[in-house]
Amino acid sequence: MTVVKPRRREMSAALTRVALLDAAKTLFVTKGFDETSIEDIAQLAQASKGAVYHHFSDKREIFAEVFRSSQAVVIQAAIDSMSGSGQSWDLVEAATKAFLRSYVADEDARALLRQVMGVLGWDRVRALDEEVALPFLRSTIEESVRTGQVRPTPIEATAELLFSLFCNAVLFVAGVPDAARASSDVEAVILFILAGLKPTQPPTPRRP
Repeated sequence: MTVVKPRRREMSAALTRVALLDAAKTLFVTKGFDETSIEDIAQLAQASKGAVYHHFSDKREIFAEVFRSSQAVVIQAAIDSMSGSGQSWDLVEAATKAFLRSYVADEDARALLRQVMGVLGWDRVRALDEEVALPFLRSTIEESVRTGQVRPTPIEATAELLFSLFCNAVLFVAGVPDAARASSDVEAVILFILAGLKPTQPPTPRRP
């Protein structure tokens, strides 16, 4: 009995947290961060304001978690696009297409992107993106340089510049009325830049 009750409480708390995040996402997307109150979130989630503050310190923390989850879905789509066979840098190009096109398909993600800088600020947004995106990008560049798919290049500088490029690209896509057209235009530019990192001669296959 002493084992079951705490487990039930944990499950109930986890379900409440999910409900709060789902409600918050709906409200942030439809009403916007500024027009959404803690009371609105609690009411839509059928929870108390006390439950909100039990899980989150304030409304910005809720937005940060909603944004983190939204970003994770898009980044996972990019990672999944690299699961096929092919040279590493070709897979980067495939991931770039998947990354940009995911934002075109996800109107909610674009709505959150349009608000994120004003709500969280660049430093917080960068910290959230760095949790997955930047380490993944850095390791991919390292592997591409090691296998000769990319010219020898300063890894950290290249990762930082490409990271900033991708961040600004999706902000641009989210900020214009025609997201599909913007994504297509941005994709063409980024792929042109990525092509410039390839060696002028095909890499020599390494002997096993």
